Amino acid sequence: MASWFSQLSSTVSNVTGLGGQVEAVRTYADTVTDGQYFGKLEEHDLDWTLADGSSTENQVFYVTTKSGAFAFVQLIHSNIGIWNPTVSITCRFYDPNSKTNAFKNINMSSKFELSEDRRSVKTDHFNITLDPTQTTYKIEITHPELVVSMDFTRVDRGFKVGEGKTYLGGDQASAAGFVSHKFWPKAIAKGTFIVDKVLHEVEGDGTFIHAIQGMQPQLIASNWNFCTFHSQEASLSMMQFQTTKQYGAININQGSIVLNGKLISVSVENHVELLDLAKDEETEYDIPQKIKLTWKGKTIKEEGDEEPAKDVHVEMVVTVKNLVDKIDVLNEIPWFLKKLVQTFVVKPYIYQWLDTASAEITVGDEKVVTEGKCFQELVFVSQF
Repeated sequence: MASWFSQLSSTVSNVTGLGGQVEAVRTYADTVTDGQYFGKLEEHDLDWTLADGSSTENQVFYVTTKSGAFAFVQLIHSNIGIWNPTVSITCRFYDPNSKTNAFKNINMSSKFELSEDRRSVKTDHFNITLDPTQTTYKIEITHPELVVSMDFTRVDRGFKVGEGKTYLGGDQASAAGFVSHKFWPKAIAKGTFIVDKVLHEVEGDGTFIHAIQGMQPQLIASNWNFCTFHSQEASLSMMQFQTTKQYGAININQGSIVLNGKLISVSVENHVELLDLAKDEETEYDIPQKIKLTWKGKTIKEEGDEEPAKDVHVEMVVTVKNLVDKIDVLNEIPWFLKKLVQTFVVKPYIYQWLDTASAEITVGDEKVVTEGKCFQELVFVSQF
């Protein structure tokens, strides 16, 4: 989600195909064949594809620590098929206890050396290694502004919805582009961050996403919502994007529920509601004071399980008091690219919050209320 800097830097070719006709969309849910939205991650699902053409691929690791801090590190590979690929790091480290709030956006050379199995990578400053069992990532960043050493171990299992892709403009054979997401909804993270020469110990819960955007980002979505929530009992994640008008301005949502260390539900009939809107005079966007998130689905039908799936419902209303950052994306890219993208992107901004929240989780007849930390990201991309 935070890879808009690199995506916009790498997608400055002319905008085309923005006529009045609404084109078809085949969503993640439409690719489901067995009636169950949970899809098992297969052997090659976490491979780096490095697709040709206008595409951006990234892996991002989110961490909520036991002490109340929050961090993410992200490796981004962007390619438009004309220039050399761009490779970059984005990192956020936020710790209210030490009053640390640092964001790093580091551009590197095009070096991107994949392992033989394409699951691990070495760049100038960022190495990611996935062990043979595909259970633990080792993350290492060495840069004058940022040093990270962290183990990131999956809890239970990862997932994708259907094929893990939404196709824009047709089916797999005819689509103009696609969006792909694969998830580890819960992981255990442990390691160290050295930010501006200050050492921070990190231990807590994590969420991992491997994403590919197989076309220019401003043609995919007008806005994105993302949240990751961790408490002692539960881990929740939700990602929603609204397609551009060319693709019907529809909301495409996928979410997951981990309860007591077990992934129990993957759902698509979820909803994000922005409440108590107030205009940000600086950006002129209407920004919520509260965000209501609801998950609606069924428990995962396990192999050999003869019991019927149970209804699952989660509701969480977050009062977004703690704005971690408001990022003017155009300020993060070079001047000449900024002048190009200004012609077709309307003031792209990213809002990030970290707040305490309570989630009410209902599984069948059983209800759990749990309090934890919720990171939310609201991205405004374009008005297409």
